[in-house]
Amino acid sequence: MFCEECRKNKAVVFLKLAVNNKVREMHLCPACAARKGMGFGLEAGAFNISEIVGNMSGYFKDFLPQERKTLRCRACGLKYSEFKERGLLGCPDCYSSFEPQLTELMDRIHGASQHCGRVYSGGPSPKLSRAETTRRLEELRAALKEAVEKEDFETAARLRDAMRGLEGRHG
Repeated sequence: MFCEECRKNKAVVFLKLAVNNKVREMHLCPACAARKGMGFGLEAGAFNISEIVGNMSGYFKDFLPQERKTLRCRACGLKYSEFKERGLLGCPDCYSSFEPQLTELMDRIHGASQHCGRVYSGGPSPKLSRAETTRRLEELRAALKEAVEKEDFETAARLRDAMRGLEGRHG
């Protein structure tokens, strides 16, 4: 098999990359691999895995969608790529500038992008829209029905109290 770049030399570097659900295979000769920043020391017979991983990091940028390469915060100018490197946002406006990317990231890390745990009870309750209140009430009613069927009356009482609390907001 010949090198995909020069089409002259024998391919000895075989890369199979899966990035963003796209699989790409590359077959390169040592010289073309070195030109792409993937010189693995094959010419000298040395093989260092840290060099392979380190040199390939720049190659993955080719697979990023164009909007992620140049995406910047409107307010502070922070690049999305800088956020990915440091893990820190630059200002409050970064949340709206990078909203789709942050939502995707939270989904991957936490399994959801919306908080569904306990809330702080020391302050005022957050304002909910009527639609959100209705949705939550429907979920509580279904859970209450299931708890009563299982004769789990302690859980049913907690669910009933939670429903009363929600109904009191928009009652």
